[in-house]
Amino acid sequence: MYRNSTRVLRQSRISAIGGSRRCMASQPSTSYRAITHPEDESSLPENYLAQIKSHSEYLTNTYARPPLILSHGKGSWVYDVIGRKYLDFSAGIAVNALGHGDEEISQLAGEQASKMIHTSNVWYNEWAGELAKLLVETTKQHGGLGFAPGGKDQRGEGGAKVFFSNSGTEANEGALKFARKYAKEFWANEMTNGVGAARKWEDSTKTRVIHFTNAFHGRSMGSLSATANPKYQLPFTPLIPGFELVKYGDINGFRATIGPDTCAVIVEPIQGEGGVFEGSEEFFKTLRAECDRFGAVLIFDEIQCGLFRSGNMWSHSTFPLDCHPDIVTMAKPLANGFPIGAIMVRDHIAKSITPGSFSFFCTYSDY
Repeated sequence: MYRNSTRVLRQSRISAIGGSRRCMASQPSTSYRAITHPEDESSLPENYLAQIKSHSEYLTNTYARPPLILSHGKGSWVYDVIGRKYLDFSAGIAVNALGHGDEEISQLAGEQASKMIHTSNVWYNEWAGELAKLLVETTKQHGGLGFAPGGKDQRGEGGAKVFFSNSGTEANEGALKFARKYAKEFWANEMTNGVGAARKWEDSTKTRVIHFTNAFHGRSMGSLSATANPKYQLPFTPLIPGFELVKYGDINGFRATIGPDTCAVIVEPIQGEGGVFEGSEEFFKTLRAECDRFGAVLIFDEIQCGLFRSGNMWSHSTFPLDCHPDIVTMAKPLANGFPIGAIMVRDHIAKSITPGSFSFFCTYSDY
């Protein structure tokens, strides 16, 4: 899938370059004003409308769905149950990086389903460890998470480990739990005023999380608490306490907010909520330096912008090492539609989660 992702990326670059040249007209195109796929009730078959009505009686009303019942797809095209063809610009909300109906993925998924679908993470299986290795080693090759491209240099000692989840929001939930657990142990191992016995981690006040404006980290309660948009948050308040909001890119505001009780800073290197916003190198260098100063964990949410979507494996791959995070979260195109997320975490953070940490476990994932 990695080879295919590279191929798709290369083709999309060529298409984008060619498209931009073709679209440099001074006037908008008026060639495609006719409605080719009408959605009014008089244009749709009765059985089609009846099926939509039936489904709406049993599905929760989470989206304002158009009167469209998808049946199958191929590449970038999808088809409804009456054969109408649509160019898919949503890709399953930025998930289907290799398109619909990919023959190799279909074959492999069918073969695996015929052998074994689920065992839980209590056991080793053939593929989870291989995927974890691929993610870590490919990150070392391309750069990211404190590793320079080509593996010639790295920030800190040790390697990295991967923790699988079911989705992107769960990956962020797990990353926040990694950070809280690590930070409490960091706090406990510090001596009081440089002398005396270590403190108990259960007494730690190092629990606060800094997040940024215009971010989107997910809709489960921890991730939602880091997503400062009233549209998403207000219906579910009160949220988890201890989350502090800073304007994205505001270095002085960040320095004024972080402190000894900060356990984590979660940020998207490139934001995609309501536009495309990219942080500066100086901004990320400041985040890294201040996290080091206070013993906080720096989390990069690359669920939207990672896995070659920016042209590199991670959008921070080519950053200087003093801009790199401790944890990277991912999901979206990782399995081209199969529900999976992942947390890639440096070894010194991963050590904080042990087999006795049963709060970091669930049926379908390690989370």
